[in-house]
Amino acid sequence: MLQKKISLISTQSNISYPFERIEEFADNGESLEVRIDGIENAKIKEGSHIWERFVDFMPFRDIDPNISLGEGNTPLLFANQKLRDFCGLDDLYLKNETQNPTWSFKDRGSLTCIAMAKEMGEKVVATISTGNMGHSMAAYGAKAGLKVIVFVPHFIPDEKIAAISVHGAHIIKVLATDYSSMKRHVLGLANKLGLRIVTGNGPIRTEGYKLEAFELYEQSKGKLPDYIAIPTSACGHIRGVFKGFVELKQAGFINKLPKMIVVQAKNNSPIVSAIKQGKQHVIPFSNFHTIAEAITTGNPPGGDEIIDKAYKHGWLAEDVSEEEILISQKMLAESGFLVEPATATSLYAIKKLRANAKIKENESVVIMLTGSGLKDAGVLRSHPSNTQELELEKVESSLLNLVTHVTL
Repeated sequence: MLQKKISLISTQSNISYPFERIEEFADNGESLEVRIDGIENAKIKEGSHIWERFVDFMPFRDIDPNISLGEGNTPLLFANQKLRDFCGLDDLYLKNETQNPTWSFKDRGSLTCIAMAKEMGEKVVATISTGNMGHSMAAYGAKAGLKVIVFVPHFIPDEKIAAISVHGAHIIKVLATDYSSMKRHVLGLANKLGLRIVTGNGPIRTEGYKLEAFELYEQSKGKLPDYIAIPTSACGHIRGVFKGFVELKQAGFINKLPKMIVVQAKNNSPIVSAIKQGKQHVIPFSNFHTIAEAITTGNPPGGDEIIDKAYKHGWLAEDVSEEEILISQKMLAESGFLVEPATATSLYAIKKLRANAKIKENESVVIMLTGSGLKDAGVLRSHPSNTQELELEKVESSLLNLVTHVTL
């Protein structure tokens, strides 16, 4: 096994911190990420779990299988003709992260966050979430026997509150002017309280998202896509997936990095707007509304790093309107995938990028299906329902009419 010297490094100025640091960001506000010295010597092992096969790439000697809920091993599926035609692409794939235990990609990061808490001997874990991460941390904390505290903004859907609550987590609903200011305030309490408060852009959580990159490497047999589209809010997901590929390249398993596509809702596009305008810094959004509630960080800490990476690596960026989000959600549902509005943003973003020739016809794209549509069931009422109510004696004639006039 690789002998590991592990530290945390600020992503832009390379300031080093101890691996066990409680604060999620550097003192200068930059994102932190795990650095494993000697990663170029990492090997892929045998093992039934993805973290066992890629243990050399992880910041833990091993992960206790007893804290797992069976996350990962989600399918990579070739898109049907309807979705390929909609986007104008022949080579379109869907990585279905809704099949994780709590129905979102967040479970991969929760696994590593709980592993960190166990390694540090912590009995309480806390998180700040618009719902999906709170649900995930509540579930994983319950499995591991830890107390979980979840800070949520006042606007999250009731079904997400219920999903967090049923696992026994303590929920604190915060009334604040916006989600970003709430995040900054709560994170500022971590050191004072000696409490590890995790968010979507924390260094340990992003280590879990690397596992998606490793799975894609295995599933594609090393023939990686040209682009990977990821709805982006706190930045940890896109950062973690890309970090996984960077480390595979450092270890000599791949020689080319896939490019990321940063996707946001037009009503809240602090990173995409900056990239489109050629800016170096996030353009903060406040007092906005979007149905894509899972990606509502209006001023993401660490967003400048994503902008910098976009310029450096040739990433694409696109935003989509509320109407386009609903169209995409319906298109995906009609192809069998029930996803939440934040997830649906990627489909229309790819359509627009292809129409503007930013993506070439012969290039391949993977869409990360990040969260289930049942995460925000209220939005489903925005779509028309094809429902009939019939008296019992009229069912046969109506059914005959439906079957007779069916078209494929």
